[in-house]
Amino acid sequence: MQGCNRNRLGERGSAARGFHAMGRMVVLIVASWLAGSVGAMAQEPVRTEPVVVTATRIEEKVSEQASSVSVVTREDMDQKNPSLAGDVLQGIPGVDVQRTGSLGGLENIKIRGGKSTHTLVMIDGFPVNSPSSGEFDISALPVDGFERVEIVRGAQSALYGSNAMGGVVNFIPRKGEEGRQYGAGLSGGSFNTLQWSGFGQGAGKGKNLHLGVSGIKSEGTLPNDDTDLFSFVGSGETSVGERNRVHLVAFSTDEEKGIPIDDRGPDPVARRKRRDILGGLRWETTVSESVRFSVSGAEFDEFLHVSEPPDPSLFGSSDFQVKTRKTLFRAEGSLKTSSVSTTFLGFEYVKDRARNDAVFRFPPFPDFVTDVSASTYNRSYFLQEELRFRKRTGVSLGARLDDNSEAGTKVNPKVAVFHQFDRIDVTLRSAYGRGFRVPTIVEKFDPTSGNPDLSPETAISYEAGADFRPKGTRTVVSATYFYQDFRGLIQQGPPNTGHPFGQLQNVGGAFSRGVEAQATWWFHPAVGAGVSYTYTDTGTKNASPAIAAITSRILGIPQHRGTASLLFSPSPHLQAQLDWRLESDQYEFGPTDFLPGRRPGNAVVNAHARYAWEPAGSEVREMALTMKVQNLLNRDYEERKGFPSPGFNFLFGAELSI
Repeated sequence: MQGCNRNRLGERGSAARGFHAMGRMVVLIVASWLAGSVGAMAQEPVRTEPVVVTATRIEEKVSEQASSVSVVTREDMDQKNPSLAGDVLQGIPGVDVQRTGSLGGLENIKIRGGKSTHTLVMIDGFPVNSPSSGEFDISALPVDGFERVEIVRGAQSALYGSNAMGGVVNFIPRKGEEGRQYGAGLSGGSFNTLQWSGFGQGAGKGKNLHLGVSGIKSEGTLPNDDTDLFSFVGSGETSVGERNRVHLVAFSTDEEKGIPIDDRGPDPVARRKRRDILGGLRWETTVSESVRFSVSGAEFDEFLHVSEPPDPSLFGSSDFQVKTRKTLFRAEGSLKTSSVSTTFLGFEYVKDRARNDAVFRFPPFPDFVTDVSASTYNRSYFLQEELRFRKRTGVSLGARLDDNSEAGTKVNPKVAVFHQFDRIDVTLRSAYGRGFRVPTIVEKFDPTSGNPDLSPETAISYEAGADFRPKGTRTVVSATYFYQDFRGLIQQGPPNTGHPFGQLQNVGGAFSRGVEAQATWWFHPAVGAGVSYTYTDTGTKNASPAIAAITSRILGIPQHRGTASLLFSPSPHLQAQLDWRLESDQYEFGPTDFLPGRRPGNAVVNAHARYAWEPAGSEVREMALTMKVQNLLNRDYEERKGFPSPGFNFLFGAELSI
């Protein structure tokens, strides 16, 4: 890779030219759309507008939300033939998803300039952020078993508590459909990658069930870069009498992965094993037409083992194991007093337990051993009022009180408003919220850098936006301005007595502000276009002098990120998409860096296609052929500093359902 730097599209001049080219493309497409596509828009393929429940706990259309919301539907996923969750989140405004190298490399979600610990990740409404690290690594999360992904941007702690400082991402499992159906899929491609999936589903007489399994094997692009992943997602519902309904969800994933690059540099022997298991139950009771009540519980177990064995070419070795358990109980009720008002009241209890064991060996020095074992609990009470006036104006008012065993009491409010102008098909919306994050067990109790006196991180979030959605079309034009003020950020402090490598402190402050824009329209019944762009301006306060001398920006956040897409639907059987992704430079730590450095920007072209048909005269419901080609122009680039991303690669597959 050393000889390729001069050819990188991501160097400053090329990246700038790329963004200017994207700007010209946007202008040309918008001009052609305004010039004479009204008739074509009326004939464009139309699909039902997706609904979302994460933003308000009410199942409503995306256009009826005051917060910034995006939904990735099952149709969107099928068209992209994604391998993992990060693939379907690319191109979402305000969302940064970056992978460390090839398939299975560490991958997390950052929203609007926040850290990955500021994004609450849920599966079917149950939180899965690690009690140890505070984040959820989506690198081992296939999406075959999920019906949709809901992304809510901005502080959401008034509804969901800790970690929802920057936003919430909720993966909703698939439900069984009427009748019985079975299916399987198989794909293969570059780097000896094999991807497979299977499912069985059914529904009837007030019951539904969907069970799905999937797996991925790949050799990767570097030595010791292999991935072996197996995942299961199950979801079921059944009626109990006329007024009660029980919902169950189960999720598990097992991964074994080579670690080709770590803090020792290129590593031929480091390995990672990971297992996540989630089980959840929800009992819903309809007391009357206006009163509903639900009780839910879940348990999420995490096991992680990272081994860096001795090797003659490397200095030092380590062995690191994490075992955590998150237990949740939630009770909530809703009261709909009229067509205008719906009130929610709830209680939630969460207990986090974590055990971290680590051994570091640097001969001839003595072994350094750490053992962290602790638990915390959080009790919370939340109240929310949803007001809808003639289905054109909506107001969301909410507040939540969290009482944490280690962080004390926090109260977080939220206010959001939207108004629809039917005559011009425009919606204006704005929102204010406050979010927080409780320090993790490791941040509080780790003997090397932990600080039991840490306070929660907090954020104040503002946003205002507008959406244009012409009736009867799939055209959407949306723009949002956002501002987030982060306070009390946890950072490594200077060395002190008992902590020769420094101790964590609430010393950081930062801001993030910018614009999210998105547009999708069909200027011909068979051809459409989409553009997504996020500008994020960030700044830090109280950063260490060494880092401040390099950059004043929040680390790991690009200032510009955009995607331009061409959409093709020449027949009901064929769907295709060509994406051009651009991302400006960012500053961050590489795996062996003592100070942050610049990761150049990049531009990548990807292509996806799916051809599906129903064979006549057989019991086969549908057959499909899929294609995915990534990095079509074979560019050398990195999503994360120090981790080369794959060059040109492809995946071809077939699917069958009966």
